[in-house]
Amino acid sequence: MPFQLGKDAIRRTIPYLKQGRLILRENVKVMTIHYNDTGDYHKGTRDFVYWNMWQVQYKNPNVQIVYYKNKFPTPFIRCWLDTGEDVLIDVFNKSSIEIMNHLVKTLGLPDVKEETEKQEYLENICKFGSKFQRHCMCEIPGQIPCPQIVPFPKHMTGKYKVENSLWPPKGQERY
Repeated sequence: MPFQLGKDAIRRTIPYLKQGRLILRENVKVMTIHYNDTGDYHKGTRDFVYWNMWQVQYKNPNVQIVYYKNKFPTPFIRCWLDTGEDVLIDVFNKSSIEIMNHLVKTLGLPDVKEETEKQEYLENICKFGSKFQRHCMCEIPGQIPCPQIVPFPKHMTGKYKVENSLWPPKGQERY
């Protein structure tokens, strides 16, 4: 396929296929999508199949995806698990974004990396502020207390250093 011809050539590009959010769990083996070509209640499912199913197939090569068009009056998605159980998802009158979000929540792999990064970010004792365990740097043992509570010694203030010319001359480094 040397040229990307057609009105929807964007769906066949690798960067577009890699943008898919839905990575199904290991126990999902078959996914069937039932919808009709006509009707307002099937519009979200048609859009989901048209725009997002290529991404789902690209991200989940071991899952068999089957489409049933014009067989049932209401749209739904059925996923078969490796235990023989099936998960039935009603997509009646839902948009393609709502369908994708629902599938990510119910059958998608949990994003463990994002959760652990957020937990590590909040548990880091080096950080301080209103969202963290410590509100101020002075609460950490071994640090200088707040100047509001205990004033700084004169030799540590910038005003004293400027008045007494204790800063290093220009062009000379301190350390």
